[in-house]
Amino acid sequence: MPARPASRLAMGICWMLVVFLVLFPKGGIKVGDIPLTWGYMLIGLTFPFLLGVRVLCLPLRYPAQTFVVALLLLPMQVLILYAYLFNGVEDFGMTVSTCVNLFVLPVVFLLVYAPFLPLIDGRRLANYLRFCIVTAAAWGIILFVIHPITGHYIEIPYLTVNAQDYGELENTKHIARGFFFKLISTYNNGNLYGTATLILLPMYRVLEPARWRRAIVMVALFLTLSRSIWFGMIIYELLPAISQLARQYGNFPRVSFRLIRKQLYLLAATVIVVIVVSIYLVPSAPSVVGFLLDPTAGGRISQPTGHETIHLLPAAPLGGFSEIVYLSVLASFGISGFLAFVLFMLSPILVLRMDLTALDSPLRTAALKGLVLYSFVAMSDGGFNYIPVMAFYWFAYMIYIFGWPAFQPKVRCADIAVPQSLSVS
Repeated sequence: MPARPASRLAMGICWMLVVFLVLFPKGGIKVGDIPLTWGYMLIGLTFPFLLGVRVLCLPLRYPAQTFVVALLLLPMQVLILYAYLFNGVEDFGMTVSTCVNLFVLPVVFLLVYAPFLPLIDGRRLANYLRFCIVTAAAWGIILFVIHPITGHYIEIPYLTVNAQDYGELENTKHIARGFFFKLISTYNNGNLYGTATLILLPMYRVLEPARWRRAIVMVALFLTLSRSIWFGMIIYELLPAISQLARQYGNFPRVSFRLIRKQLYLLAATVIVVIVVSIYLVPSAPSVVGFLLDPTAGGRISQPTGHETIHLLPAAPLGGFSEIVYLSVLASFGISGFLAFVLFMLSPILVLRMDLTALDSPLRTAALKGLVLYSFVAMSDGGFNYIPVMAFYWFAYMIYIFGWPAFQPKVRCADIAVPQSLSVS
């Protein structure tokens, strides 16, 4: 039987979500201090409709890994509720962001969106994602080059910038690096662009066949002029080498480097480019070594949190997480919160123990790599509370558990109750 066409409605929603989360993540307005972006508003609009269809029309079955993720996330959720009940709220906007990231988005991506994957044409979704990622990178490079010449950015209110941030990028986003400013693309912040893109980078590298497009994205990441992002890029090249070496643990101390030669070359090239970019594009740094190996992480470690006394349970009012997410969680949520957050960050690895077949799929493996990358980047600047980082995180988690949708879906919208499995490519 020939493959049936994908659902037009599902593909239309996918297209809008990818465009307004990946290409224009900051487009929208603000209500007070809370940004209402088109991408997150689209999630809010589609969630109740798709939830109704999900409950009424689709089999209520999920892989066991979904429930394990929920269980591993539960301690952090409980501590957030504890902090709210006993300590109150310090920053309403950041509290909303934290709750959306840890309560709403997991439900949206893992419980509501995931069952609709069989209605998606995976090839078209891959094209959407590839186009938006490389376009965002190219736009960022253009702005990076134009800004020193013109002295200002090209901004499109309601689209490339939030309407309330129009004309204020240089003053409010801390993106100066001397003559050059950080590459910010449509994310309005270099660290935020880099952190969000690193989560998707492994999947993008699998989906994108053109080397020159992959090179554009890598160049954009280098031009963020962010040590946190460079650290993530080094980890990105280092992870495959570590994985290959781990598979040889039975032969230790006899270890073959032949299988990881390519990864080592790429790692060396990444380090060299980081040093060169630091020398020529960050003239404001007192020295390259001091800039790259700053023990205060750009002053982040020495920043007072207001909660220097560490408690066992949350002792501070709810707010957001600062750049170094782990230290921020420790300061705000105590030792129990730190352990709960570490458990959450380790959850992809713990889930892998249940389903090693994920490693047989290049895209599921790439999604896992993106999740692990974020757990490392969060040590320096995780951008946890800022759109669209955690939307990307939970999207990657969805692909990691359920797989990429098939390139030729076997169902259409009229057959919405037919899917028996979410096993995909």
